[in-house]
Amino acid sequence: MIAHRVKTPLKVVSVGISYARYSTTNYNAILHNSVESISQILEKSDRSSYILAQYIPEPARNTFLAIRAFNLEIGKINEGGKNRQSRASMASRQMTQTLGVSTADLKFKFWSDLLLRVFTKDPNNSQDLGEPIAILLRDGLRNGMNIDLSYLQKFLQTRRSFIKSGASFTNTNEICSYGEGTYSQLNYLTQQVLLSPSISPSSIQLLQASSTLQSLIADIAAHIGQATGVASMITGLRYYASTRNQVPLPIDIMNNHDLSQEDVLRLFQGHITDSTEEQNLKSKLNSVVYDTAIVANDHILTANKKLNDFKTEVKQVISTRSNDQKFQNFAKKWKGNVPDALFTPLMVGIPTSLYLKKLEKHDFDVLNTSVQQPEWRLAWTSFKDYYFRKI
Repeated sequence: MIAHRVKTPLKVVSVGISYARYSTTNYNAILHNSVESISQILEKSDRSSYILAQYIPEPARNTFLAIRAFNLEIGKINEGGKNRQSRASMASRQMTQTLGVSTADLKFKFWSDLLLRVFTKDPNNSQDLGEPIAILLRDGLRNGMNIDLSYLQKFLQTRRSFIKSGASFTNTNEICSYGEGTYSQLNYLTQQVLLSPSISPSSIQLLQASSTLQSLIADIAAHIGQATGVASMITGLRYYASTRNQVPLPIDIMNNHDLSQEDVLRLFQGHITDSTEEQNLKSKLNSVVYDTAIVANDHILTANKKLNDFKTEVKQVISTRSNDQKFQNFAKKWKGNVPDALFTPLMVGIPTSLYLKKLEKHDFDVLNTSVQQPEWRLAWTSFKDYYFRKI
């Protein structure tokens, strides 16, 4: 089940932003502190991104860190507080009633305005930004990275709609659309960054030689994003149900298994005392999670299939340019016929693939403590998948 995606041609040339280098001791200190701050945040709260950053070519690594930290920070925005009775929630509701805006509205506006400053203000002045993520994004622009504001804006819009909807989805298509509007956007952006002229000119030449390759690499990023979106609703179920009174599972699948949102909330909030009823609800929930996870897994399988198609197409491109010795020399360095600059952005799909395998191993029981444990296999699996070029 694949959500509709409006295809945007993959850019394989510089967007024309060329900022003069400006280096002072003060700026270097600001940049260093920003990198350290974001690295520490990711290492603590998004270890997957922290590990995968090590595979990103160094000129683009700081921008990648900023993109992943942006995802983390925006994900923290909610309507105020962990439950409707908290002071933050009540304050947010009062603000909405009196001013017509909520605390979430203000936070989204802050980030929207900050991004505009990153792209419109003096690129040589990062002191006025004050936010590590913004500082690293602007530094990327200053160093010729292809960073498209529209992907970040789309991400903000989709997250805002998600909060407004109360984290509710009618079906898996809607969750896939959410994944397309959030994770896929960050995937496209990361691809653009790695296609900056200073990173890998040979990757740009490769894509320019085949529109099929451009379409495939964009499609792979889309499928990974949608798989991540679906999986994120499963991984976040405990948080949404126990602290937000929300159930981000597809309503149609829940209806198919005779499981209500109220049942899920009671289950996660510990309001069920009858053991027979508890086991019955757990069984139904496992079935719902299974049907939902299948959709995510289908997207991962499709991404890998298209990656294999990509490799086959690359072989054909290489054969048609047999007289181009420089191109042939580049091609010899591509593991599995996929340049690093094109593969490393796709590695964000590996944590999702690992999580889906863990779910399957534990019979899709999201309440199982083993499913909730941090993924310790990522370091080894990412290295293996990087070498063999698979997701």
